[in-house]
Amino acid sequence: MKLGRLLRLGLTPQAAPLESQHVVFLRGLCLLACGFTVITVLLSLTYGVTSPGGVAYALLAGVVPPMLSLWLSARAHHAPAAVVFVLYTLLSTAGAASLFGPSYGLQYWYMPVIVLTFMLFPSERRKTALLVAGLNAAAFLGFCFAFQVAPAMAPEDVRSNFQINISLVAVATAVATYYGQRVTARTRDELRALRRRTDALLGTVLPAEFVATLREGGEGVGRRHPQVSVVVCDIAGFTHLAEEAAAEDIVRVLNATFSAFDAVCEERGADKVKTVGDAYVAAIGLSGREPSARAAVDLALRMRAAVERAEACQARAIRVRIGVGTGEAIVGVVGTNKLAYDMWGAAIEAAFAMEERATPEQVVVDAATWAELTAEERAAVVRGEPEGYRSPATAAVPA
Repeated sequence: MKLGRLLRLGLTPQAAPLESQHVVFLRGLCLLACGFTVITVLLSLTYGVTSPGGVAYALLAGVVPPMLSLWLSARAHHAPAAVVFVLYTLLSTAGAASLFGPSYGLQYWYMPVIVLTFMLFPSERRKTALLVAGLNAAAFLGFCFAFQVAPAMAPEDVRSNFQINISLVAVATAVATYYGQRVTARTRDELRALRRRTDALLGTVLPAEFVATLREGGEGVGRRHPQVSVVVCDIAGFTHLAEEAAAEDIVRVLNATFSAFDAVCEERGADKVKTVGDAYVAAIGLSGREPSARAAVDLALRMRAAVERAEACQARAIRVRIGVGTGEAIVGVVGTNKLAYDMWGAAIEAAFAMEERATPEQVVVDAATWAELTAEERAAVVRGEPEGYRSPATAAVPA
């Protein structure tokens, strides 16, 4: 198994990068602790400091706790794993310093532990990290100034062991710090990638300008457009279809229909606004493109043709009713937990009203849209005015 896979064992792809950072760092420290235990034992044997029994005890005490921490972490018990590792470093250092005394410099192992403690616990456990760091600092000061044990070795051997321990502390601090920076850099890359994926996902449902504003913490984002053409396409007889068909078939038909509409909108430079039940709402004139009633009618006709070509729609003999309205519109993003991109105003009201007037396969346009069409384009659509509705441009529409 590769080291990277071992360090991320049990972490799902959905795990938050900041949370994963502490888990991966802890596991790396466990492996480093095992490695330094082996190195320390080998050096002790080289200098004749430790007996074979002491070697066995050192290996047992220095390897088993980190492996236990790894085992807990691999089973998603990350907090207990961190506690086990911290207790291991605290107690093992205290035991060694108590046995040999401060002259050997073993208490200096508390220094890297104090620093690394803040990398083991996430920000929401900052108080725990402060408590653990405080315990290590108190132990360090106690061994330096209050605890005294007469060295059992010659002064030159004591100095040699002191130098060894200080050197190992320096190396361990450097390695752990470098490793921490690597983990942090990888987490930063993961956060950037997550942000790109999030922006891309938001970009499929929200305009780019709104994505940027929301990313910066903006709320109640909205834009007013004085002239927009809106297309509303509804599946005729959908209620009856929903009553008799299986849920999977309904979703399959809707997905095929709306996917076809998405492709047409992408091709014609239109903006998908939303879907409401079995109705699909698109607009011309939102994302920098000049508003054009003629382009909206062309979009409507292409959407109708796309339904006729879709196999899933052919199997169910799906037909659509389409309404087109032109006028002022306000678009914006509302909600906190679940964002919703929506549209309000005369244009979308007219489009829905025209759709209600349409029969299957008809494209019905309001007066403002009709006014911009050529004779050839008018032949492909129906002009309609709903009861009780008066388009802002009705008075200026030619016969």
